Amino acid sequence: MKPWLVIPVKSLRDGKTRLAPALDPVQRRAFMDRSLAHTLKQAADFPGLEHTLVVSACNDTRERAASLGAEVLNESGFGLDAALIQAREYIRQRGTTQLIVVPSDLPFLCTEDLKYLSQLATSGKIVIAPDRRMRGTNGLCLEAAFDFEFEFGPDSFARHKDNARRLQRGHAAAISPGLEFDVDTPDDLAELYKRGDYQPVVETVSAR
Repeated sequence: MKPWLVIPVKSLRDGKTRLAPALDPVQRRAFMDRSLAHTLKQAADFPGLEHTLVVSACNDTRERAASLGAEVLNESGFGLDAALIQAREYIRQRGTTQLIVVPSDLPFLCTEDLKYLSQLATSGKIVIAPDRRMRGTNGLCLEAAFDFEFEFGPDSFARHKDNARRLQRGHAAAISPGLEFDVDTPDDLAELYKRGDYQPVVETVSAR
């Protein structure tokens, strides 16, 4: 049985406020829309959009994700960690055995990264993908039946390793360029523009 991928998204309209010094509200929305579309494009090949769930409290975000072919879930509104618990219950009811979690702000994520997470977790390990500073968490993969405690935020990589130990489960770190680079700050954005052929966001998106 294929795993389910869960992508939590705060809001296309109001997310990524830390990028405000570099991008105005319209540009931030365009950046987030582009990031979500990229993530779903990778998910289309694995595990497939029929096994991809975008969870968000934002109507615009859910409508956009649905238009791109993903399943959507209306977040109850209690924060990221609670949203992931809600999403886990949603996919448990669909009988899946494996849960993958990635954010929507990984510009270099590719389908192989999602397969890599899944393959590392096949032995029952809890797989944690750290950011490039080895502090935050940019991906998780584990059996959907595990009552794993999600604790995203600063220093979450260490906390997630501790939570795996509390469950008495082995854990592994998934290290790859596509999983380690996320965009939270203007400095991250500047570094992104220096890499590859990624171009600055200049398009205009209607702010509804």
